[in-house]
Amino acid sequence: MNRPPTYQYQPLKGSIEEIRLVHLLPGNLADPISFRIEHAPLSLPPTPPPKDNHNVELAEHLQGILPLAWSIQETDAGDLIAFNVTNGETRLLASKSEHHGQQLPEYEPKYDALSYTWGTAAVSEFAEIQVHPEQPIQALGIRPNLASALRHLRLPAGIRVLWIDAICINQDDMEERSEQVQRMADIYSRAHQVVAWLGNEGDGSQQAFATLRHVGNQLRSTTSGRTIAAPDATEPRLWRNDTPPSFSESDWQAITALVERQWFYRLWCWQEIKLGSRTGRLQCGQDSIPWAKFWLAITCLHAKDTTISRQFRERCRHIVFLRYEGESMSNILDIARSKGCADPRDKIYGLLGITPEYFKSEIVVNYLRPVGDVYKDAFLAHSRATQRLDLLKHCDLSGRSIGGPSWVPDWSKTEFASPILSEQWATGISRAWFTYRDEEPEMLEVVGTLYSTVKTVSSSAAPKQEEETLLVVKDWYQQLALDLGTTYPGGEDIKTAFILTLCMNRTNLRHPDVHFWPVLEWTYYLDEILQLGPESSNDPIYLERETANLIQKIRGRRFFMTEDGHFGTAPAGVEAGDAICLLLGTNAPILLRPRTPESPDTSLYQVVGECYIYGLSDAAGLLGPIPGPWHPIITGDNLGRARQWFFNLATGERTIDDPRLAPLPHDNWDRALYERQLGDPTIFERFVNLGTGEMANHDPRMSVEALEGRYEYS
Repeated sequence: MNRPPTYQYQPLKGSIEEIRLVHLLPGNLADPISFRIEHAPLSLPPTPPPKDNHNVELAEHLQGILPLAWSIQETDAGDLIAFNVTNGETRLLASKSEHHGQQLPEYEPKYDALSYTWGTAAVSEFAEIQVHPEQPIQALGIRPNLASALRHLRLPAGIRVLWIDAICINQDDMEERSEQVQRMADIYSRAHQVVAWLGNEGDGSQQAFATLRHVGNQLRSTTSGRTIAAPDATEPRLWRNDTPPSFSESDWQAITALVERQWFYRLWCWQEIKLGSRTGRLQCGQDSIPWAKFWLAITCLHAKDTTISRQFRERCRHIVFLRYEGESMSNILDIARSKGCADPRDKIYGLLGITPEYFKSEIVVNYLRPVGDVYKDAFLAHSRATQRLDLLKHCDLSGRSIGGPSWVPDWSKTEFASPILSEQWATGISRAWFTYRDEEPEMLEVVGTLYSTVKTVSSSAAPKQEEETLLVVKDWYQQLALDLGTTYPGGEDIKTAFILTLCMNRTNLRHPDVHFWPVLEWTYYLDEILQLGPESSNDPIYLERETANLIQKIRGRRFFMTEDGHFGTAPAGVEAGDAICLLLGTNAPILLRPRTPESPDTSLYQVVGECYIYGLSDAAGLLGPIPGPWHPIITGDNLGRARQWFFNLATGERTIDDPRLAPLPHDNWDRALYERQLGDPTIFERFVNLGTGEMANHDPRMSVEALEGRYEYS
C-alpha cells in the first residue's frame, strides 16, 4: 500500500502568536497513530488575582496561641501544619480546602505539553494526519520513543490535545524553529499539564513508582524550603537524614534504573518540567506519579546520611536542583552543562525559559550562528548585567572543542572538572571591571592581582570512577608527605590543611546551620582513606554522604602546591608556572597562563580554569587574614542560598560587616534591604548611595579605588 503524501506545514501567524496543537485521536495501544494539527493563538495570561493573605493572617494567629516548641509551616499545597521543632511531630491545622487557597490560572487554549527524549533512532513509522474532512490523509514520520508515548497517552475515547515539539514546530524551517524556541517558557508554563514521558514500562518502573509514592506520602514540603513529616505519615521519622529508608535491594535497583533513564540527562527535559512543575507528571507506560511527589521523595533520599551509591546520589542531586527557584545564571549553568542536547547551541537556547529576564532579553535565538559566538554572547550578557566574571569558572583550557578566546566557556562539553563551591568569597563582594575588545585576537581586559604561582602539580588527576578516586587522594597525600614540613601558611598542620583543601572547608565551623562534619572528623576520615587498598572498593566508606561530596568535588581535578606553600585543586590541565590570580567579581582564584611562555611578564594570558586554594577564601588574598576572635560563617538567605557573616568566637556576636573594612556609610554608601531575586549574582549584597539613590550589588569598599591602597593591580 502506498504511503500518503508527506504533511505540508502551513505558516504560523505571528501577528496573533499562533502555535500548533496536536489533536490526538482515540485508539487502542496497537492501533495506528492518527491526529489532526490545528493552529491556535497562545493567549496572554489573565490578570492574576490579588494575593490572598488569608494564610499569612491565619498562620500568625495560630503561632500566637501554640506552645513555644511548635512552629507554623505552610506546605507547597497550601496546608497549614504545626511542626514541633524538638521532636519533629506534625499536626494538620488547616487544609487548603478549608480556607481561601489561591487557584492556579486556567489558560486558553487548553493542552498538555509533552516532555520526552527524541532518541537517536531514525523515523520508525508514519502517523496519519487528518488535514480536512474533504482532503486526503497526509503522513508525518515520527521516531520510536514519540510513537510509544502517543500510543500510551491517547484516550480510548475522546480527543487529547497536546503540544509536541517535533510535530508542532516545523523542524525544517530554521526561522520558525528559532522563533518557537524563544516561546518555550510560555508554551510549557501555560500548559494545563506537563507530561514527562520516561519511556515504556520496564526495569521495575512500577515498583519504583510505588516505592517513591510511599516515600512522598510520608513527607510534606514547606514554602520555607523544609521537608517535614506528613501529619498522617506511617513512617514519621523518614524525613530525618539519619533515618534510612526500609527498602529492599530490588526497591533500590528499581529506583536507580528509573533515575538513570535518558529523560533525566537531557537539557530540554530539565527546562520543560521546571516550567511545568506545578502540574507535572512522570509517566512510564501506563503508570504515572505527580512530579511534586516524585521530587519530594528523591529530595529525601538524596539527603540521607548513607545511600546505595555515589552515582545514585549524584543523579538525585541533579533532580533536586530542578525545583529550586531564584538560582543565579552561574548555578543554572553548573547543572545544565552536564546535560545532553543534539545541538550545542541549545546549552544556551534550551535554558531561556528558566533564565533571568536580563539574560533572555540579550539572547536572540539563531541556529545559524557559530557555537562559539553563541557562548560568547551568553558570557558577555551575563557578565555585563551582573557585573561579575563568575562564568570564568566554566573555562577549561584543556580539551576545548570550540574556537574563540579561552575566556569563553566551552559549554558543549559534558565531561569536566567539578566546579568550585560557590561559597568562597575569594574577592569578597566585589564587582568585575572588564572591557571586551572586539578585534583579533578577541580580548577581555580585567582587573585583579597576581597572588602566586603554581609550583608543583600531582602526577595523577582524580578519575570519574568512585572506587579509584580515594586511592588517588591517598597517592596525593603520599607525594605531599615526602615534600613538606609540618606547618601550613595559615598555621594549621599539613594533614588538616590537606583534607580541608579537598573538601573545600565544608565543615560545621564554617557552615553552622548545616550538618557537615567538624574538622576533627575530617582528619579521622583522612586516616581511613590512607588505610584503603586496591581491593577496598566495597568498603562502607564509599556509601557515606561526605564521601560522595568529596568525590564530587575533586573529580577531574589535580592537586597542586603554590610557590608560597598553599594547597589547591584545579582542572587537570593545570601546569607548573600557571599564575594564580584574584580577579575582581569572581568567587574563586582563576588560573591564567602567559600567552608567550618566554615572556612571563606579558599582560596577555589564557584562562586555564578556576581553582580552589585553602586559605584564600573570604578575600584573604586581598584584605589579609581575618583578625581574631572573628570567624567567617556561611548561612542561608531568603531563598536558602549562601550568605556570609562574621562570628565573634569570644562574645557570640554576629555581624554582616567584614571587620577588615571601614565602617559604613563609606563614601555615602549604606546597606539596602536584602532579598535575593532571580538574576542576582551568586555572591552579592545590596547597597544604596544615600546621596543619589543609586543601588549596587557589590560592596563599595571593595571597589578598585578603595583597594588601590592595599594592592597593586595589573
